[in-house]
Amino acid sequence: MSKEQMIHAAAMEIMRDVGVKIYNTKAIDILKKNGIKVEDKTAYFTEEQVMHWVSMAPDSFTIHARNPKYNMEVGGDHVYPAATYGCAFIDDWDGNRRQGTMDDYIKCLKLIQEEDSYSINGGIMIQPGNVPEETASLEMFYATLLYSDKSIMLPTGLKNEMELMMEAACEVFGGKEELIAKPRMTTLINTVSPLALDARMLDCLMTLAEYGQPVILCPATMLGATGSISMAGTIASGTAENLAGIALAEMVRPGTPVVFGIQSTAADMKGGITFACAAPEGAAMQGFSVDMARFYGMPSRGGGCQTDAPRINCQAGYESMLTFSSAYRHGINLIMEAGGVMDSVNATSFEKMIVDFEIIRQVKASFAPIEVNEETLNLEEIKEIGHDDSFVTSDSTLENFHELYSPHIGPRNGKGEDYFKEGIDKEMDRMLSAYDGNHPVLDPEIKEKVRAVLAKSGLDEKYFDNIEKAD
Repeated sequence: MSKEQMIHAAAMEIMRDVGVKIYNTKAIDILKKNGIKVEDKTAYFTEEQVMHWVSMAPDSFTIHARNPKYNMEVGGDHVYPAATYGCAFIDDWDGNRRQGTMDDYIKCLKLIQEEDSYSINGGIMIQPGNVPEETASLEMFYATLLYSDKSIMLPTGLKNEMELMMEAACEVFGGKEELIAKPRMTTLINTVSPLALDARMLDCLMTLAEYGQPVILCPATMLGATGSISMAGTIASGTAENLAGIALAEMVRPGTPVVFGIQSTAADMKGGITFACAAPEGAAMQGFSVDMARFYGMPSRGGGCQTDAPRINCQAGYESMLTFSSAYRHGINLIMEAGGVMDSVNATSFEKMIVDFEIIRQVKASFAPIEVNEETLNLEEIKEIGHDDSFVTSDSTLENFHELYSPHIGPRNGKGEDYFKEGIDKEMDRMLSAYDGNHPVLDPEIKEKVRAVLAKSGLDEKYFDNIEKAD
């Protein structure tokens, strides 16, 4: 048996003998109607049942952006980074921490819109603490529509919030059937390790599946804490959690696009149990998620540019480079948390985001295949210059030197102890200025329709106005 087959067999045994807890009445009803044995909220699946439903998920799909330039072909050899996700706080350069705001969220949207490495924008990049918690997801969604025309990462909210976001999306993209035919949005459905799926996440999953929007299933298990101390055991239990959610999505609407993810990592048990998001074990397990996703015939999700460092320092640099380069090398289709994450996904840093942009660009450049052909071999010029001349003033150098990678920050001839921070600040100012000079615009008539739908939540008009004024 291959490693993938062994993990699969173990996951099937777990789903059959231990089962997966389902904390959602509607989900339980759907499972029962489709022949799944459920006892005391625990669903028990046979291998035949699992594979019947999982086989309905497509091996790849397209997320369509308002600007077709940013359409995402999710699956195959395609790799897409997605920025910071799930952070409640903002950290500055010196490590000072404060609560995130809606203005911070909009600043994130602008930076991600301006950086060409990304085709997707939005989600819970920063949890804005200055808006009502019960409608925060709606405000983040509205801001994403206003400030970006890339593919959409949705925030996960309460059931009524997700339903209103779907209704508003229908106003933007031509109705429910058109939305199903051309998916526009996705979101992260976290499992609850060990072996459970909670009510709120399942509400979001079922709503998205009803509207044909892709869902990303992903456990974030800690070795020896919320999962087995062994990586193989944790991947097996995580696979069981994934497949339970994926099967449910296919029961709601066969053919629902899904992404198989592993965000599991080590637990640092020195001085308390800490989620070690940048541990080598995490990079290894996320890398193996690609193999399991391919085993089941679906796209993969992992993480990158992750760090456990509380400040921007050498640790933040090497951990972020480790996690992103590993994810990119393994060919993870959707690399989340890749841009701005600090301190084990507790905070977002704008300065770190600029650093991560550089990491992403350099990793992509370093893994780009080398072209070998008659032109690139350049034999005629090599023979002409021979042993004693220089290529500095040769025709090919003068014509092509600009194609060599040039860093946006961290100049190779930097001087002074503050040169790195100064470079980050300069690049951030450049990007925000470029965004302001040429930003996407949502049709005013559609904008008013969206506002009308989202206002059904009871959200005061002033919050919509404040989001618009942030421009």
